[in-house]
Amino acid sequence: MSDLNVALMQQLGLTAPTTAASSGTTSSLGSSQLSQSDFLQLMTAQLSNQDPTQPMDSGQFMAQIAQFSMVSGVQDMQSSIQQLVASISANQAMQAAALVGHQVVTAGSSAELGVNGTLGGAVGVSQAASDVAVGIYDSSGQLVKTLDLGAQGAGLAPFSWNGVTDSGATAPSGVYTIQAQANVNGETQAMTTYVAATVNSVSIDNSSQQVLLNTSNGQSVTMSDVQQIM
Repeated sequence: MSDLNVALMQQLGLTAPTTAASSGTTSSLGSSQLSQSDFLQLMTAQLSNQDPTQPMDSGQFMAQIAQFSMVSGVQDMQSSIQQLVASISANQAMQAAALVGHQVVTAGSSAELGVNGTLGGAVGVSQAASDVAVGIYDSSGQLVKTLDLGAQGAGLAPFSWNGVTDSGATAPSGVYTIQAQANVNGETQAMTTYVAATVNSVSIDNSSQQVLLNTSNGQSVTMSDVQQIM
């Protein structure tokens, strides 16, 4: 920016950009950015105070206008995108609110044994297995139940637990840890577990603007994580 521009901005009470306009970057307005009104004031004053014997080069004048328009356009576009994202998140949150009270199936390693005494989920079997087993552990890490699902093909193998432990006792309601393994070609492999949980509430993550479903097993999952709605 020329000394004349800087002097004119000081007279008009405007803050000079921190980086010279000749740098050619969209950030040349610096942290103190000119508004459209400020820019027009500056250009008007610049034209009024130019040396009559050396008028401003028309190319330089148009370059300044183009640069301001480009920066202003980028700022407007960013603002529009932010408003669009916020609007989409709000609409998704309203739609997700309809899931409150319903059960959803998502990938997870913990599930709630409800007051009705049942716990359900599924095992993601990566390939055909001769035997699939599910282990259910209490809060202290103690194995309380083993479910033998037998041979399973590739896909989701559902399971359900009625709350009765291997010892024959009735387990108390609460959150239990789920682990699954399968025998594939003679080798024991860990498998992904999917659990059913009740949606207690819906929230929006401030940083990502993603809609989160807060479930009864203490997890917060996104809509894309949901494999099934029950």
